[in-house]
Amino acid sequence: MKEECQICFELLPRHLFLQVTADCNHELDVCKLCVDKHIQAQLESKGNIEICCPSSGCKKELQHRDIKRIASKQAFERYDKLMLTQTLSKLPEFRWCKNSRCGAGQINFEGDASPIMTCESCGQKYCYTHDVPWHKGLTCSEYNNRKLGEDKATKSLLERETKSCPKCGVRITKNGGCDHMTCTVKHCKYEFCWLCFADYNEIRRNGNKSHRRTCKLYA
Repeated sequence: MKEECQICFELLPRHLFLQVTADCNHELDVCKLCVDKHIQAQLESKGNIEICCPSSGCKKELQHRDIKRIASKQAFERYDKLMLTQTLSKLPEFRWCKNSRCGAGQINFEGDASPIMTCESCGQKYCYTHDVPWHKGLTCSEYNNRKLGEDKATKSLLERETKSCPKCGVRITKNGGCDHMTCTVKHCKYEFCWLCFADYNEIRRNGNKSHRRTCKLYA
């Protein structure tokens, strides 16, 4: 006896249809090959381990045992690796190696009390507290102070060299030229005076009296 798969529409032997999860209560209407392809697509395109039954209207999530039972060996190994990665990433004591070519990671149970971590795979040293490559020559406290200084310098530079668009708030830079500015954000394109932020549509309609009185362009 043959059944039609609701995904590939092939007429296939009944034994190729299976209950996807223990919680599924619908007809066995998707073949094993299509379920396997569905699992692979979710893993490859989204890196998603929360995979639901592909049967129309069914939202039951496949468990580890379901993936192992249905998926190909390659797909299951991919799923297992993603599950391990996501589980480790949720552990507060776990840190990934900061060597971009490594991909290993480890747990530091001593935490901030022992911030220098050395990757057991490649030997890269990195900081547990700040989750960055080890700041050689600086304690964590000194690194904090330097980072704070850099952040303040960046903020000061932004305030000195850029201004926020009065409409969308995105900071933009003026590279010479006149004081008639147009926001560079595609969906905004607001036109304003760089000196006093006056709306340039108002200036076009009413002339320079639309500038603020404190603006040198006011007339």
